[in-house]
Amino acid sequence: MLERVFQKTSRMLMYLGGAGLMLMMLNVTLDVFLKAVFNFPIQGTVEISSYYYMVAVVLLPLAFVEYEDSNINVDLIYNLLPALAQTICRFVAYALTVAVLSAVAWRTGIDAVHSFQIGEVVMGSREVIVWPARCILPFSFALAAFASLLKAVQLFRGEDSRQTPSRADAS
Repeated sequence: MLERVFQKTSRMLMYLGGAGLMLMMLNVTLDVFLKAVFNFPIQGTVEISSYYYMVAVVLLPLAFVEYEDSNINVDLIYNLLPALAQTICRFVAYALTVAVLSAVAWRTGIDAVHSFQIGEVVMGSREVIVWPARCILPFSFALAAFASLLKAVQLFRGEDSRQTPSRADAS
């Protein structure tokens, strides 16, 4: 049940990231149009795109990508290994991923708390509050770490859905 809830949550966050992409496209297009036609640009478009839209587009889908094993893989040697060695490599990779993403989530969480405490803003064409966007980072990295943890548990229990290619498939 936990895995099903996680899958639905990560899929929803992926869609939110896509919505952020559409909003960014709409905001930038409208900004360019208003500036070109009426000489009236939307103030803060660059800052909002940089600190909100881009962060959401990249990080909200991270847990979904991790859980679905949709990251870029370079497996030149991996495909030549026997099935047991491939399973061990994947387990070690999941464990390292959990460790690294957890550390990044912790560090960005500290930064998010500090940003909140000081009420972080950026100055551009107008002042934009950015501390809420800082919270996306630890949230996304923690969910991605949890996705890797789930994959490691699935692999350990023999329930992993990813097919291990045979040597015949690798050639």
